[in-house]
Amino acid sequence: MDKLENKKALLYHISEVEGDRFFYEEDAILMEYKKQDQNKSSLAIKILTIFGGFSAMLAFLGFLLISGLYDSEIGMLIFGIIFIVSALILDKIFNKLIIDTFCVSLFIIGLVLLCIGLFEMRLNENTVALIICAISFSSLFLTQNYILSFLAILIFNGSLLSLILINDYYNLIHLYIAINTVLVTFVFLNEAKIIASHKYLSKIYNPIRIGSVFALLFGLIAIGKSYLIPISPNQLWISSIIMILAIIYIVYSVIEIINVTAFKTKLLIYTLSALIMLLTLFSPATSGAIVIVLLSFLVNYKTGFVIGIISFIYFISQYYYDLTFTLLIKSIILMASGVVFLLFYILITKKLSSHEKV
Repeated sequence: MDKLENKKALLYHISEVEGDRFFYEEDAILMEYKKQDQNKSSLAIKILTIFGGFSAMLAFLGFLLISGLYDSEIGMLIFGIIFIVSALILDKIFNKLIIDTFCVSLFIIGLVLLCIGLFEMRLNENTVALIICAISFSSLFLTQNYILSFLAILIFNGSLLSLILINDYYNLIHLYIAINTVLVTFVFLNEAKIIASHKYLSKIYNPIRIGSVFALLFGLIAIGKSYLIPISPNQLWISSIIMILAIIYIVYSVIEIINVTAFKTKLLIYTLSALIMLLTLFSPATSGAIVIVLLSFLVNYKTGFVIGIISFIYFISQYYYDLTFTLLIKSIILMASGVVFLLFYILITKKLSSHEKV
């Protein structure tokens, strides 16, 4: 209730500041907020929903194995399509947490059955991946369910990665990372514009945001873990280019927000940023995690910030063990990185504190 009162107070404050130019439907806004609050679920519930969907999928596949439906590829195909369509229709009709769980289960089961049916019909891997890619992308525009939208984004990007791996076009991973880096940066820094542009986008913005983070992490893990993708270490700097550009743009945005005007301070910030980027030039996964941390910090997105920190620690450890440098060089790089990060943190914290006082 306190949050609802805060919403009312915020609307009244904006109305007083803007004057007659500002119009809003208070009843409709508050009703929509109450509706969202009633169906709001925690992160733990969302995770349990996904695991529940997978458990239901395994149980149902066991039933199909016993019943012998595996012997009919047409039956698998038909049931898969029915389940996918049913999940999307039920999600459109109902907007309840219990129905969401059921829809997630149907959607996952439907996709698995569809894949099995397509493979049984002797379709090649590329065709199956493209079909799943098209279904997941279309589902994103047909559902307003948080979990379904999130899964659709993951499945879509997973299908793209599978196409890269199936066809041995490993260098395309750089393009995948570049596109997702641009997408993540755009989604994070244009939250207000995206939400205000369309009612539908306002409802699926949150799953798009977290989904884009995980989609980027898929690519970062692919190049951050040695021997996961047979790509030359000498080519890793290619993915770092887009990370460097993203970090520069984010740092520029932070400087504008905290209103840094002194040339020496700006020079120091950019110098520290350049040192960080130089130290992670051959570890784009590490700089990618830094991008996630900076973006989440900038927009105060706690979930993304935690994911970014965990990813950063993981990729730093991979960077330490996978480099072909000597142990001494590795230690110097990590120590220098730590010093630079501490200086950068102290500088930003100091500026933010002075900005808040003003």
